[in-house]
Order: sequence, then C-alpha cells, then structure tokens
Amino acid sequence: MILTVLRFNFGSPEGDPRTQSKLIGAALEMAQWGESRGITTVSVDEHHATGHGWSCNPIMAASMFLARTSTLIASVDCALGPLWHPVRLAEDIALVDNMSHGRLHTTVGLGYRTVEFELMGVEYAERGPLMDELVARMLSVWSGADADAGVCTGTWTRPHPPLYIGGGVRATARRAARFGLPLSLADHLPDIADYYRQLCAEAGVQPFVLMPGPSNRGMIYLHEDPEQAWAELGDYILWEAITYGGWSAQGRSLMHLPGVQTLDEVRASGRYRFVTPDQLIAELRGADQYGPLVMHPLVGGMPVEEAWKSVHLLTDTVLPALA
Repeated sequence: MILTVLRFNFGSPEGDPRTQSKLIGAALEMAQWGESRGITTVSVDEHHATGHGWSCNPIMAASMFLARTSTLIASVDCALGPLWHPVRLAEDIALVDNMSHGRLHTTVGLGYRTVEFELMGVEYAERGPLMDELVARMLSVWSGADADAGVCTGTWTRPHPPLYIGGGVRATARRAARFGLPLSLADHLPDIADYYRQLCAEAGVQPFVLMPGPSNRGMIYLHEDPEQAWAELGDYILWEAITYGGWSAQGRSLMHLPGVQTLDEVRASGRYRFVTPDQLIAELRGADQYGPLVMHPLVGGMPVEEAWKSVHLLTDTVLPALA
C-alpha cells in the first residue's frame, strides 16, 4: 500500500482571511473525498509571524481533518515544541487523541525562526532545555504521574498518544533515545538514524525511525500537460518556494530551498514537480521502495479548481491503476 499524503498549510501571498477560509474549506473537502479513495494521511505544520495565513496551530488544524474523517491519519510535521506550554500541548493532543481514536501523530521540533520566539517571548537560545522540559512534562501528564497538572490524563492511545522527536542532528537522536520516543528525520540521514539506533540499544529502548528515502521525489502535482502547468501555475509554487526558503539558510527539510529566486531553480531542484498520471504510475511501478507520495494541492494559494484537478487525477486515475 502506498502512503499517500496531502499536505496543507493554508498560506497564500495575500494572507487574506477570506482566502484562507476558502483554502481551509477546500482542504477539508479534499481530505474527506480522498479518504475513501486511497489517501492515507494529511500533513500540517506550524509557523507564526508570516503575514500569509500560514497554519499557526497544527493541533487545531489536525483536529478539523480528523473530525471530518474516520480512518485518515493527521500528521503534525511539526509542532514548535519550545513555543508551547507543556500541559497545554499535552491536553490538546489528549483531547484530539480521544476524539479521533488515536489518529493524531505529533512530531515536536525545536523551530529555527528567531522571529517566532521573539513574538512568543521565548528565549531562542534556551530552546534545547525548553524542549526537554516540554517532552518530560507531557509524558508525565499522560502517565498520570503529574498530579499538579489538574488535567484528565486518560488517552485513547496507551501508554500515550503518538509522539515523535523531529529534527536532523545528533542532538535530536539523543533526545529521542533519552525519552524512548520515535525519531522523525527531516531528510534522508542514515548516519543520524544509525546513531539513534545505537543509543537505543545501549538504553534497552526499542528504536523506531521515520526517515525519507534516498531519492527526494518532492511534492507531486498531477497535470495532463506539465509544461502548460508550469507556465500557468508555476508562480504559486515559486511564491511558496521563495517564502519558505527565505526562512532558513539551511535545507532543513525536503521542502526547503534556501536562496531560490527563479522558477527555473525551483524546477531544477525537483522539490516541486508537475507530472502526468502515466508518468507517476510508471515511477511508482518502477520503484522498489517509493516512500510517501506527497501532494500539496493548494500550494501558494493555488486556485481551488486547479487543486481539485490534481487530486482527482490521483484518486481516479493513479491509485486505481496501482490497486
């Protein structure tokens, strides 16, 4: 079975609330539509101080999708751990875990934009210790050991809702192993994964690693004429690539393109791709281990009707051909 992911962040150049409302409504409908047709997961993230309507509360966003579906997994990729109060995040996740019968999977990461920490009044330099405090307190709340938290500790998933430590450096691996939690890597980083497995073996912890495959297949957009699509719709992708890439001087994830400025650069990167259904079917059939198939249909405020065309080509043409 192919892991098929719809990624949503609700961002657009205008950042207009009415535009964001339209994008959110379309995303919820796409998730409902896709669930019965082979879509397995939706992915949401967290950013602040964007001015573009970017999703600022991934737990709330995930809950919207989970409330409208019955089998879909909502993956938070990721929550900016140091910006959350530990008890608040533990409560919110517990609530959604109970409502969805365990379909919320949350990755917590350190964050990397100083403006977000300044906005929240959090010391950027303290984000490592804050993350350790967050994870320890959340696990304590969920276990029932944190008597002072004053929360209902019951969760659907035992011993606690799915929680992953996200990042891409050795400190990430150490944190995940120390807390006995799964490691979610932002890129194909086998050295970090091996280091984590070694630490888990030393601690007597069962390791679990989520890691993209060696081939970065990017985010897929289906279109019968890719060249036409790049010409007519490429500016939506370019806007997000420039915006997202401008937040970091490093390629922190599969989607980051630091310093990118032109559509030709975006195309050459392979991070965003227009392909035909036949091309994607051949690619999937020819791969020993494809990894997740990620579609970001509303990228950059993409017109809703164009986004639906891509989703329909996936659910009505590609996935049935692979069944």
